[in-house]
Amino acid sequence: MKKNLPFLSGALFIAVTVGAIQYIVLKSTGGVFCYPLDDTFIHMAVSDNIAQHGVWGITPAEFTSTSSSPFFTLLLALSIKIFGASIFLPIIISSIGTFIILLALQQELNRFSQLTILNKILTVITVLVVGALPALTLLGMEHTLQIAFTLLYVHAIASYLHTKQSVYFKQALLFGFLMVFTRYENSFFIAGSFALLAWEKQWKQAIVIAITGALPILLFGLYAKSQGGFFIPNSVMIKANQNLKFFFNGGASILETAKSITGLIVACLLLAVQRLKDQNKDRDFWILCLLVIAGVMHGALAQFGWFYRYEAYIIVLGILHLTKMGLSWWQQNGWAVLKKQWVLGAVFFLLLFNLPLRGANSFRNSVRAIYNIYEQQYQMALFMQQFYKGQTVAANDIGAITYYGKLNTIDLWGLGNNKIADARKNFYWNNEFLQQTVQITNTRIAVIYDSWFDKDLTKTWHKVATWEMPYNYICGDIKVTFYGITDAEATTLKDKLVAFQSKLPKDIKVEYFR
Repeated sequence: MKKNLPFLSGALFIAVTVGAIQYIVLKSTGGVFCYPLDDTFIHMAVSDNIAQHGVWGITPAEFTSTSSSPFFTLLLALSIKIFGASIFLPIIISSIGTFIILLALQQELNRFSQLTILNKILTVITVLVVGALPALTLLGMEHTLQIAFTLLYVHAIASYLHTKQSVYFKQALLFGFLMVFTRYENSFFIAGSFALLAWEKQWKQAIVIAITGALPILLFGLYAKSQGGFFIPNSVMIKANQNLKFFFNGGASILETAKSITGLIVACLLLAVQRLKDQNKDRDFWILCLLVIAGVMHGALAQFGWFYRYEAYIIVLGILHLTKMGLSWWQQNGWAVLKKQWVLGAVFFLLLFNLPLRGANSFRNSVRAIYNIYEQQYQMALFMQQFYKGQTVAANDIGAITYYGKLNTIDLWGLGNNKIADARKNFYWNNEFLQQTVQITNTRIAVIYDSWFDKDLTKTWHKVATWEMPYNYICGDIKVTFYGITDAEATTLKDKLVAFQSKLPKDIKVEYFR
């Protein structure tokens, strides 16, 4: 029973915190369940189309690799096929991911540490808080699965590098495939593994691990091309980070680009160098090396922020092992040695203090984010469902409105539209192109953030109304604007907005322009 206490304590913590956050939110939304990002609804719309129409896209009209997680999309589509569409399916899947994370944490602590039960429990709770895992569970997306597969992969490949036992390499092949299929950023760990295996003269294993990691990207890319899409998902192509460009132009250092994980990378690097000096290439050494390589690559090539999710896989892995190593050291030496090495302790505190603050803030911000989505995207979705179901609407936040309204959505930002994504990729995404797209597709209305586009884009459209939230934490803008593409459509749109206004939350400020 004692050996399961880390898992049980973590599961209880997640259940209590997630339940408490949802209780607070549901009181504010009048019992309406919602998610902290519109992206969850994008997954739901794509997965629903796969299940119902066999089309991988935001609408049944065309293939678009809108989702940045092929594995999660397929898993959600299969769930919809088996159980039917439900707003709760994404959070159920993300909760399963959290369950696997807890199992991976317990396995690591029980098999590869000499910590007391109390310190194991402390490690698990620290990882859950600092890694913002209650918030990521509420998100209902692929990130908990990504973290779970990352833990299982890194632990397996590090065990192989340390022991050269083939059983660990076979496990690494399985989890390596799954983690890259879940999020493409995990190819950074594949690259790190290739480098370290090559360093150890394990060339055959290095090549095999590289092929296994590249396989999900290659297979999905070929499938996407065969369906008329791009080799790389639209979301990855459009949201690609520009840090590498600034780095090579001398505009930023690599530690600046690493943002929230900078201190984590430096701390892992210091510990890895010390072990190398001591000629102690133990299992922890290999994990530290993988963290440094993947962290630097993520800082140069990938995104950060937007509700704690993009860098979460590195933070959870890093905090797990730094906490485990720190508590092991303290357990062996006690307070007396710590007092003598207070300078070292202060250095590590300065490197890492931002991460506990980040994790603690995630509880409050989860409530704020969910309520923001309820006040903006969910209300827009209800409006579309009532008045424009199945019709052609232009927008830039496409998830909830498409899922609930079953719209033929023209995504002006490009995530859900291949032609617009190509325009952004090849630099002809401009006012003229977007206006032509709206005309060719016989779009009736547009619902957009004005701040995202050139002010002249809407010059020929007819501004009807704005909805403004009292505060904004997570949405792209505090205010969304409704346009009629023609004068007649604008008149009709205003009548429908007026009819719907009484259903809006009382703190939404509505302004009309006709």
